[in-house]
Amino acid sequence: MLPPNEYADQIFDVLRFSIDLACTEQHWSTVSRDALAFGFTQRDVSTAFAYAQRFDLFIAPATFISLNYRSFDPSGPFRTLPAVSKFELTMSVEGEIVRTHQNDFDEPVVAKDTSIWGELSFT
Repeated sequence: MLPPNEYADQIFDVLRFSIDLACTEQHWSTVSRDALAFGFTQRDVSTAFAYAQRFDLFIAPATFISLNYRSFDPSGPFRTLPAVSKFELTMSVEGEIVRTHQNDFDEPVVAKDTSIWGELSFT
């Protein structure tokens, strides 16, 4: 069996990879699935302006891993921007942050079909 800190390092590395993959694929659900598979507890920490989830895992008495996910719309007056998804992963030992990883992506925009194909009728 691995010592708690080595086990925590492996979990951290898997989640770091999962976050980077989610940012490449522009979809956050794989990170959620992976965190829950390791036994993290999930809490909804959403606000009126952002969808947010927090995942926490205690390993041994002094090692703690936290994963925060937040999706929000940065648009303001007279601007329309895609929503932004951000991840922050931290590992603490005895209350001191020893590792951290952050990544984000702009969520894909679903555009309306402006081609003439929608106007054509073949009946």
